[in-house]
This record gives sequence, C-alpha cells and structure tokens, in this order.
Amino acid sequence: EAERTEDDDCNEGSMVTVYNVHRLVLAMGPKKSGYFEALLQSDCYSENSDCVSTVKLPEKVAKQFPDFLDYLYAQPLESAVVINFENWESMKYLANYFLVPRLTEAVAEFIENDMEFLNLDHMEKYISEFHRDISDDMSRRILPKAVCICAKMFQLIEVDSPLLMSIPPAMLRSIMRRLRVDDKQETLHTLSLLAAYAERNVEDLSIFVVCFCGLPIELWLLYNLEEEIDDGVIELAFTWFRLLTKRGWHIENEDSWFWYHIPVIISALEGIISKYLRSKTPSLEMMERIVRDVPNDVVARVFRASVDEAR
Repeated sequence: EAERTEDDDCNEGSMVTVYNVHRLVLAMGPKKSGYFEALLQSDCYSENSDCVSTVKLPEKVAKQFPDFLDYLYAQPLESAVVINFENWESMKYLANYFLVPRLTEAVAEFIENDMEFLNLDHMEKYISEFHRDISDDMSRRILPKAVCICAKMFQLIEVDSPLLMSIPPAMLRSIMRRLRVDDKQETLHTLSLLAAYAERNVEDLSIFVVCFCGLPIELWLLYNLEEEIDDGVIELAFTWFRLLTKRGWHIENEDSWFWYHIPVIISALEGIISKYLRSKTPSLEMMERIVRDVPNDVVARVFRASVDEAR
C-alpha cells in the first residue's frame, strides 16, 4: 500500500511516497532483502513499533520501486515483474541498495541473454556501465561475455559507431584475440574499424599497441596475397601510413615487446602500394597522395622497384 505526501524536509512542493510494507515478508524467504533483514533485527524496530525508514532514491529508480516490492512479495516462480532493457539499471540499483542477491542474479541473467541478440545500442550501454568499476562482481561476470559477443558482432559495427568508441583498449585487445575473419571484405572492415579507433585516440600509446602492433599479422599478410589492390584497400593503407607518421607514434625503445611488429606491418603496407602501382596506371591525384601520405623512404623503395621492373 502506498500514499503520497508532501515532504517538509525537502524543497517546497516536493512529494514523497510512503509504502506500508510487511517487514517479515521482505526480510525472510528466498528473495529476502538484507537491508530489511538488518532493520528487523535492530532495536528500534520492535514487533509492535510504528517506525518509518526513509530512503532517498534517484527519480528514475524510484519509479521502479513498486515493481521492486512486487518482486519481493511474489513467490519465486510467480513474480509478474519482467526485467527488460528499460528497467534493468534501476533494478540493479535497487538490488544493490537493498541487498537482494536473487534480483542481482536475475538482472545479470537478463543482460547475458539480451547480449545474444547482438543489439549494438544495448551493447554500448552495457560496456559503458560495467567498465566504470571492473572490480564489481557483476562487471567481472558481464564483461568477459561482452568480449565474446563483440567478437561475434564485430562485422556489424560501423566506423562511426558509438559502440566502437565505448570499448576500452584492453577490451579491444581481448576482442581481437577472439576475432575470426573469413574473407577479404571482413578483413578490410576489421582494419577500417581499428584505423578509426586509433585515429580518434592517436596520442595514446596503449591504443597504438592494441590497434597496430597487437593486430594479428595475418590480417596484413592477407592483402599481400591479393592479385589486385582495389581503392578501398589503398585508402586504408594511406590511413595507416598517416597514423604512423603522426606525433606520438614513434617507438624509440626498440626493446619494447611490440617493436618487432612494426617492420613487418610496414612491409605489408609497402607491398600494398607496390601492387597497386603494378596493377593499374595511377592518376596524377593518386600519385600526389602517395607522395604526401606515404613515408619518404617507402616511396623511394616503391618507385625504385617500379623502375627496376620496367627495365
């Protein structure tokens, strides 16, 4: 039972909702609340007392409180409360605040099941929420699942997707370890996503390690097996060369564990430029871009090789 009253302690016109609840119901049973259990055991809450416990909740969470009470009152198999994408955050908040492990479990199960539907917007929300505190028990449960799902749905992500930018570097590294690409188009899309991710975080060395040096070399070598390099591939090569030459991307310590990747990847990019020049006669505009966007030493080697072949 609930009733609305004006709150004298808050701003004028502010209203509170008073709920008359059965303490024994809320403090006992399989869905008991640790919060209400502690209240029941306290001295001020004797069996015949008429005490009131005041709880201040965020407005969004407070709207879900009636459903929360319905959940506590219902038998385990009889609850009509449905956890969904609109209320899971509030239910998670209430479960944590009032110490209801069974509800916490129900929220976690909903999220795990919902992730299987590969909804990009939902996944972004889950990653943003649970990366705030990776030491939290539910975060440790949800994030590994999110890594596997993101690897499965990676080809659905667009380069301007908020989901892509919500993924932290360490998580992206884990996704890449699980990623499988089956053809040239998937490879191109994967490399485009990583280039977009790196370009928006160009000064961050950890991003460099994930997107560039931590990238599976097979993805780059796949292009060197192609007989013809199309415009999409050459554009991607230009992007990665630009990233290499931007400030903050120079690796001065050759003892770094990831340093040895760089010559291999540069060689693969150089191979892309060489094959492009061999497969077609580039326009003047394309030649200008090669000179502008590709490092001078690479341009020199490529053109020298082209001259030697012509002879």
